[in-house]
Amino acid sequence: MDEDTKKDKEAAKQDPPPKKKSIILWVIIGCAVVVIGIGGYFGWTLFAKKGANEHDDKTKISEVAEKNKPEDVRIIYSLEPFIVNLMDNTGSGKRYLKATIELEVGGEEEKKKLESYKTQMKDTILMLLSSRSFEEIKTVEGKLDLKQAVLFQINQMVGENIVKRIYFTEFVVQ
Repeated sequence: MDEDTKKDKEAAKQDPPPKKKSIILWVIIGCAVVVIGIGGYFGWTLFAKKGANEHDDKTKISEVAEKNKPEDVRIIYSLEPFIVNLMDNTGSGKRYLKATIELEVGGEEEKKKLESYKTQMKDTILMLLSSRSFEEIKTVEGKLDLKQAVLFQINQMVGENIVKRIYFTEFVVQ
């Protein structure tokens, strides 16, 4: 019986090691699954973000192209410099103004339409500039008011809002 007992003890000793090996095997498989899962997650997020960024870049490029359509591009219509005597209270006319004005229009069609009103525009602008005194145009507010007056008069003369902005590229008072 001692031999049977020894064999049973040996068999009992041999059985637990396969259990330990199977537990270790399951732990390794579990760790491998977790590592693969984490790797898959990070790989997916990186590739998914890259694809989304490429899509966003294409979207941004198309948006910029939409904004820069030819009809949205403004055209500058330049006028010759104006030199006028400024009005003053004494009537001596000692001060004069030299101003170069540029008009921003919506496109080539509007520029061509303004070209047909060139003489009337020059006359209107000369009258507006010469009707102002030095006191009225020496401040920023005065210059902005003058810009608004020129803009209003030109658009009223043409009959529609062709001119979008007025730019003084030269403004000298002496």
